[in-house]
Amino acid sequence: MKIRYIFLTAICIAFIFIAEYLGFFTGINHYLYDLSFRIRGDMVCNKNIIIVAIDEKSLNKLGRWPLRRINYVKLIERIEQASAIGFDIIMSEPSEDDEFLGDLIKSQGRVIMPIYIDNLFNIIYPIKSLSPHKTGHIHIEQDIDGVVRSVFHTLNFKNTDIPSFTSAIYETITGKPFQNLDTAFISRKSSYENVILQKDIMYINFYGNTETFKHISLVDVIEGHYPLDFFKNKVVLVGVTAAGIETKMLTPFTQKRDRMSGIEIHANILNNLIDKNYIKDIHPFVRWLGIIILSVASFIIFININEKKFIIVLLIFLLLITVIIFTLFILLNLWIPPTVYYFSVLTVFFTTYIFKLENIGKFLFFAKEEWEKTFNDINEAIIVHDIDFNIIRMNKAAEEMINRPFFAEIKKQWNKQMQNIVAPIETEKKTNKSSSAKNSITYNLYDPDMDRFLEIKTIARYDAKNNILGAINLIRDITEWKQAEEKIKRSEEELRNLTAYLHKVTEIERTNIAREIHDELGSSLTVLKMDLSWLKMKLPENSFQLTERINEMISIIDKTIKTMKRISTDLRPGLLDDLGLAAAIEWQAQEFQKRTGIKSEINIVPKNLSSDKDRNTAIFRIFQETLTNIARHAHATKVNISLMKKSGNIELQIQDNGKGITEDEINNPKSFGLIGMRERVKIFGGNIIIKGMKDMGTQVTVKIPFNESSEN
Repeated sequence: MKIRYIFLTAICIAFIFIAEYLGFFTGINHYLYDLSFRIRGDMVCNKNIIIVAIDEKSLNKLGRWPLRRINYVKLIERIEQASAIGFDIIMSEPSEDDEFLGDLIKSQGRVIMPIYIDNLFNIIYPIKSLSPHKTGHIHIEQDIDGVVRSVFHTLNFKNTDIPSFTSAIYETITGKPFQNLDTAFISRKSSYENVILQKDIMYINFYGNTETFKHISLVDVIEGHYPLDFFKNKVVLVGVTAAGIETKMLTPFTQKRDRMSGIEIHANILNNLIDKNYIKDIHPFVRWLGIIILSVASFIIFININEKKFIIVLLIFLLLITVIIFTLFILLNLWIPPTVYYFSVLTVFFTTYIFKLENIGKFLFFAKEEWEKTFNDINEAIIVHDIDFNIIRMNKAAEEMINRPFFAEIKKQWNKQMQNIVAPIETEKKTNKSSSAKNSITYNLYDPDMDRFLEIKTIARYDAKNNILGAINLIRDITEWKQAEEKIKRSEEELRNLTAYLHKVTEIERTNIAREIHDELGSSLTVLKMDLSWLKMKLPENSFQLTERINEMISIIDKTIKTMKRISTDLRPGLLDDLGLAAAIEWQAQEFQKRTGIKSEINIVPKNLSSDKDRNTAIFRIFQETLTNIARHAHATKVNISLMKKSGNIELQIQDNGKGITEDEINNPKSFGLIGMRERVKIFGGNIIIKGMKDMGTQVTVKIPFNESSEN
């Protein structure tokens, strides 16, 4: 018996090894890795690393982005005593200030500038006239969840090694060559044209959340708020931190919206290189050896203890693993992914616990007398049978049904559905993994002899060892309920089809009217304007009154054409049909802001998001109705609009900062606009959620299943 479970445990551990190797535990390990940073808290960073930030204050005073490079000339003049200056700013295009900047960079002699490889595999270098001391790539590695945890200090592209931005700064301030971190890849080269080989990976030991390193505004440095000797022997990193320009990134410390700018991430990396305290990873062989030792030790302990102590010992094991992992991380900057250790202990726990359960025996059966006393008093028919549908017992209501023809159908359904119960349980017993076994199955049957609808609920019966014994069938007459349900469904379906038809006809009529207005009336007005212009040219030079009159008529025609275009667009925006949903939503938001003065901020992901014509129309009309309600009732000053593809749905969310809709207004049967919005969504099997908080605004969220086959 023990040998069987030892063998089963070994197989499970092998599966865990495979799962760990294939990366199934990566998500959990990433979460625990990030949690380790937050538990450890902030560390003291190197005070000699200073970030000169191109922030909102600098842009307000020096002009909008990109800044003139004369500002960088002024900056270098103020910080020329720095031991190194790193610019995280791409300067690949020439400018009128390059001559001054280039001379100053040569004079300072310790300026490092970035290299960037774009999506077309073009290496973007600084222009040659700048002649920096060193260059390095500024690419930062983001994991699949978008969090920055590591950096590759060397990129090999077209047989050329490109050092990282921070390693170039490190070499400048120390005068020592950067030591490769990944010796296994030193000799490897990228021989393919568009292949980038990443080498020298380093796991970043973040010193804290955003602004852990000292930030100084660029404009404050230029204006002389800091003395020249303040920057003596310091490393100055120059980069953008202004919102909307710099794409900030997630770090292990990120919990809310506190993302970190790229220049501050470079500061953390540089500090790691200087202090040599980057996060180290344990060798896979050592990790797997530890798993085997832990599994064997836990199996020996679990197999020899009392069942009552199982949970306590398990918790002690998990706690001990956690303490060791976090201690090594905090004290030695050594990271050991703990998930595989947790799963190994849990696997041993479950296999040994099953072994214990097999020795406990059978549970007590329900008291027979108590069961038989109440069994026949139940109005619903109850049939208890074994796995082969041999009837063990039934109540009086069931005895009246057993000879009807439909009863054979119940037996057929049991034989058909039994595999959904038995097969997953057998799999679970063999693999010791959780299965998708169903405890009960409910279905309906029609009895033609009695003209009745019956609901049969089959509940599986198990013994103490979780082996299936058979089932209990509960049979209930649901004829009246079924008939009422069918009437309601039919009525709802008819109403929904009618609503869909009316919406479609309305849109067709709107489109036709808009087309007629645009084509016929627009053409006529244009011809009339051309004729008036021709007539104006034919008038004698001294016909001032007629000329002025014709000019007024042309002006009226221009206004009429604009009005005609607005009416045509309101009836059916051409953007919706020509460019799709995203363009139409963005246009409507802009028009809404122009018309009402309410600031609109919009976020669309992806930028060209669209679906089929009917779904596009429904979402757009709901959007229009929501904006109309905001303009009429909300008293808002700002609207946030989000349109994205999420979990197989198109999701539109509109949030204002107005007075907030009340529950009574949401549920008001006379709120025909809201009713229309709900009906448009139901046609496509979607839903709409409207929430309001007093004086905090209203949020409308629309979700409609995405039509993949019609994606634009």
